[in-house]
Amino acid sequence: MSAPHRQNLARRLRAVLARHRLLDGVEGLLVGFSGGADSTALLLLLADAGPRLTAIHLHHGLRGAEADADAEWCRRFCAERNLPFELHHLHVPERRRPRESLEAAARRCRIEFWQGRAGPHDAVALGHHADDCLEELLLRLARGANTSGLTALRPRRTVAGVRFIRPLLDFRRAEIEACLREYGVRDWRTDRTNRDPAHRRNAVRHRWLPPIRRTLGGDAPLLAALAALRDDADCLEQAAAAALDGLPARDHLATLHPALLPRVLRLWLSARLGRDVVPSRDAVERLRRELVRPDCGVRKIPLGNGVNLIAGGREIGLETASPAEVVWRWRDDARRELPGSGAVLSAACVPAPKAAALRAAGPDTVFFAEAALPAELTVRVWRPGDRMIPFGHHRPRPIKDLFSQAAIPRWRRPEFPLVVAGGAVIWVAGLRRAAFAGISPGVRRAVRLRLETQPRARPHTSS
Repeated sequence: MSAPHRQNLARRLRAVLARHRLLDGVEGLLVGFSGGADSTALLLLLADAGPRLTAIHLHHGLRGAEADADAEWCRRFCAERNLPFELHHLHVPERRRPRESLEAAARRCRIEFWQGRAGPHDAVALGHHADDCLEELLLRLARGANTSGLTALRPRRTVAGVRFIRPLLDFRRAEIEACLREYGVRDWRTDRTNRDPAHRRNAVRHRWLPPIRRTLGGDAPLLAALAALRDDADCLEQAAAAALDGLPARDHLATLHPALLPRVLRLWLSARLGRDVVPSRDAVERLRRELVRPDCGVRKIPLGNGVNLIAGGREIGLETASPAEVVWRWRDDARRELPGSGAVLSAACVPAPKAAALRAAGPDTVFFAEAALPAELTVRVWRPGDRMIPFGHHRPRPIKDLFSQAAIPRWRRPEFPLVVAGGAVIWVAGLRRAAFAGISPGVRRAVRLRLETQPRARPHTSS
């Protein structure tokens, strides 16, 4: 039986995968599978194309029995075709933050899930198509987005360290549904809220786009404009990545073109905090004003979620809300992410290093005698009054003095985690260690602690 739509889409999909090199270096392909027409077609087309894949259904906990039915349909669909399947519950309502919209909470929970599930050589395939791109274009245009925002749906994009690919962006909704029918699938899942005009995206789909198409004789001009905007955004984002090396110098920021400032700031914030951070227009404008003022002291620019951008002195900085104390059982948890900072502490048992290796270790790496290091440590931020016996000394000194000696301003001090053993500070991570549990000539085994201030998440890139 002839299947022209299926054959046409399969051929075009292979061309898209090759043209954008979407699977280069990919060892595991995770397919976001909602059960809707677009994700179902993507799953079947990719399965036919040959890469090893896993279908993943995310249950947001928002639509009750209807969402449960979607999850069961997806499970059964994959079981019937012998496709690997995973169901994960995100519990969005329970994890929603104060003053966070439900849509924003769902997006954050999805990103956090993919960060934990996707490995360094995995890609996440999503089923967005050309009609989604047009709806997104109009929605973001109404919000005042720049070209990067207007073209947020790209064939390949790395966000918060996760590689997302969207192979169907050149495909139309109608041909995707025709392809599914040729696969023998006619019962894909439909979210009944997709018809509710109270949701902005539905209003764009059902009320905005039809008259535009009637007026223009179709939407080909919009798609052509979208392609040009993608090229513009790619060019600006490449320039922003090249300009990132000059941060956090205030003078460097002040010389940036207005189109580059928000993009450079986004890359820098995302790298520092370990998650994709899009600074608001108000925050960018406030920073722009501060950059042209004479240095008159430290000024805070709120970025939300307890994070402030610090504009003052020769460099910009970040101030984050102090997290609660973190208990670190380093033998069981060799890598400990520190909430809100984007930093990671790691531990490894190693042979005791020689004196030369100890001298070569920078402030981000320390070695303690394994036998003397408790299995449970506490990690927290600096507090006024904290003291430590620095390595090479015999009396405690205020940690405030160590910061001052290193010319670290007060607003930057929360960036340096304190590692505490039995109530005593043994390491100001990134600055100085204590005399505690040193590597003496008789010590044979050591524990290496390391602070990684650049998180696993890579800056956001796209193509």
